[in-house]
Amino acid sequence: MRIPHDVSRYAIRQHRLGTDEWQVTFHPSPATRSRTPGLPSQLSARLIRYQKPRFRPAWLLTSLTNPRHFQRHELIDLYHRRWAVETIFREWKHGLDIQNLRSLTPRGIHKEVHAQLLLSNLVRWLMSEAARETRQTPIAFSFLAALNCVKAALPLLATGTPTTHADVHRHLLRQIQAAPIRHRPGRSYPRPNDGKIRNRGHGKQRLPAKLVAR
Repeated sequence: MRIPHDVSRYAIRQHRLGTDEWQVTFHPSPATRSRTPGLPSQLSARLIRYQKPRFRPAWLLTSLTNPRHFQRHELIDLYHRRWAVETIFREWKHGLDIQNLRSLTPRGIHKEVHAQLLLSNLVRWLMSEAARETRQTPIAFSFLAALNCVKAALPLLATGTPTTHADVHRHLLRQIQAAPIRHRPGRSYPRPNDGKIRNRGHGKQRLPAKLVAR
């Protein structure tokens, strides 16, 4: 998980694991332990400090403490892949419209959710097949475009012959390959007060997430 700089200051550094990474311990406050029964009085973790170009320093806290088995750059890259996971959630919500369930019973809702997730997996399967013929990964293609292509092909699949099915399958793969998505770039959309230093009070300041070149 990513933690603010203020929280990182509460970590008690036991020893250094490498450049800008430490084995640390935390002591949860009595109030935190009372809200979370069973929480131990001491937590051990690995703290990593890193900085992306033009962004302020960031801190990662992880329970994967062995630096030989879990290398620093791999953990940083893994954290930033979360965007792809959030994109899949968005596809379920908007592409499959899984937010609008029409059943009136728990059993019916379970059936709807399972049917939608099955459809998602089948579309992803086709995207994986399409990726094998290229140098891309399956997530390099548009899920929504692939879903629309599958929906358009359903009438042909329902009435066609095995030869037609093979032709439709090849055509689907070509359509999916023709619908790549742009990899998420570095955050470049302007936001209010994006480049301003924020006053946190008591003489403390916080740098903006994205540092503006002067």
